[in-house]
Amino acid sequence: MMSPSIVSAAQLHLMFGRLNTLDDRSVVALSQSYGYKDDVAVTIAKAYRSLVSEVPPVTPLTTRPVKRLGIVGASSVPTALWPYLLLADCLNIPVKIKIPARDISSIHLLQDIIRRTSDTTQIAKRCDVEVTTQAGDVLLDGGFWDECDRILVFGSDATLALYRKRFPEPGMVIGFGHTESILVLDLEQARTDDRWMADLLAFGHRGCLAPHLVIPSDQVQLPDLAPLMLSRLNEKVEPDIERAISLRQRFHDLKVHGESACLSADGMWLASHAASITLGTIPGQLQIVDPSLMMNTVCNIGGLSLPETLWASSSDLDLIQARATWKCRWGSAQFPTLNWCNSGVPILTTITQ
Repeated sequence: MMSPSIVSAAQLHLMFGRLNTLDDRSVVALSQSYGYKDDVAVTIAKAYRSLVSEVPPVTPLTTRPVKRLGIVGASSVPTALWPYLLLADCLNIPVKIKIPARDISSIHLLQDIIRRTSDTTQIAKRCDVEVTTQAGDVLLDGGFWDECDRILVFGSDATLALYRKRFPEPGMVIGFGHTESILVLDLEQARTDDRWMADLLAFGHRGCLAPHLVIPSDQVQLPDLAPLMLSRLNEKVEPDIERAISLRQRFHDLKVHGESACLSADGMWLASHAASITLGTIPGQLQIVDPSLMMNTVCNIGGLSLPETLWASSSDLDLIQARATWKCRWGSAQFPTLNWCNSGVPILTTITQ
């Protein structure tokens, strides 16, 4: 008789199908009960639906789920952790999470969504999730990770290096370091189609898969792209003093060095034409780059969001497409499905031995 810790492909398909029974209205109501505003609640529901809408192509597992999963989440957006927590719930794997203190409401939301899903579908008892918050990215003291046989690290490359040094055992740490996502804009379609804005507006542009690099599909469009984007994005996010100060300082720095830069009227978005790529994750900062600049960069591309006109085409973006871990249509950049291979690592692989 097969051990109950071994999950077959058929069981996984059944689990994912049942996860879909939590309707969008329930997710929106749950989000609102945690204080998220209407537009963010809808975004959360969209992310949840995207995550559970595709059943990954799986084969029968001959490996065991890890006994306890550790997750280090340095990104302040809930979607990055959802697929892992959903699978942990399916496989009844206890989870220990370290997350910045500002994100505690997001993790509580995720826990409640998983609990509600489990209660609705009766697929498993509530997943045991222990949450610890701390300023900064590192939690290596006090034996917090002692019971974990796998730790997933989402954060900076420096944080990842610290965890790998602390836990040198093979397979103990699976890291997802810094990535940059790319938004490809077709200028004419961008004037009439709002879906590209969803990639930037989801979660206030604070997600780890939020595009910061923008590539025009036609280089003739380059000078017109920044003004169009900023006019469409103006007053679309909640005002944030800290964000506005950071962007204005960055705007002045670019101007002082003679670089082309535009700041939106609300001060929430900065777009600049880049002769070289500067990696960074300041919310609201966008770099408009020539595709050729991406060809030889060491940038780890987390997601590539394309308009419908380029979805099936092959051009100068071929190399970028091959390196991107998440290729999607406009509007889905921050909502990876369960088929997503983060940094080339399938989600299912991260929770089995």
